[in-house]
Amino acid sequence: MLNTPLAIANAQIRHRRYSPTPHAFESSLSYLWFDPDQLPEITQQSWLWSTGHWNVLNLAASDFLKHYHGTIREKASKALLQYANTVLLPTWRIRVLALPRSLGFNFNSVIFYFILDQHQQPVFILSEVSNTPWNEQHVYVHDCQANRKPHADYQRFEFNFEKLFHVSPFMPMDIEYRWHFNLSDQQNIIHMQLYRQQKLIFDASMLFQLDAITLPSQQHRYAVYHVFEPIKMLLSIYVQAFKLWRKKVPFYRHPQINRDR
Repeated sequence: MLNTPLAIANAQIRHRRYSPTPHAFESSLSYLWFDPDQLPEITQQSWLWSTGHWNVLNLAASDFLKHYHGTIREKASKALLQYANTVLLPTWRIRVLALPRSLGFNFNSVIFYFILDQHQQPVFILSEVSNTPWNEQHVYVHDCQANRKPHADYQRFEFNFEKLFHVSPFMPMDIEYRWHFNLSDQQNIIHMQLYRQQKLIFDASMLFQLDAITLPSQQHRYAVYHVFEPIKMLLSIYVQAFKLWRKKVPFYRHPQINRDR
């Protein structure tokens, strides 16, 4: 199922903060799962979709891996070379999990790029994280081959790494990330844990299934029914930030901006 070139990923999202003040919320979003190499053919199937001009739904390469230039495939290749000293092989395929630009507006807190080998097995996962309100991005590259964990029912990958990029003003920098990806044809789970001084302070999970899009009518419906998904995500971030502020959760300024001053 990971190899499907176009699908809707209806995701259930949960955030739980344990320290210093408990806070939790749940939401749902409908992402797109797509093959960036097939975007010209995919977008031609619906007059509501495009890659190069304004439309109800837009999948322009400029919205993905923003630190690089070129097509999405060329950008992914540059990120792999920079962070993993690896060349993107011609036989490898890419699948992107993201919210598309809708009515000219674009926002993703994180975009995932799944790089699959010729056997449809993940070899790398790229996570492009954005922060709010600074609109900056950082790419983490995860080596699936070195971090595969045996499991009978699904493919499981575990990645432990230090936080290098300031994301939330309500979260410090001295954080250890522990991310788990459980992938199968039935259900997919991305689970992220944040530890500070060996103590779990936060976790987030995204549970989704892939429903293949095979007809232009399905593309029309997605563009119309889910046109406000990026706005919904951004508003949710600010609503939860207000609630954290009301609970007097400590505020952490952007470390780079502080140094510049």
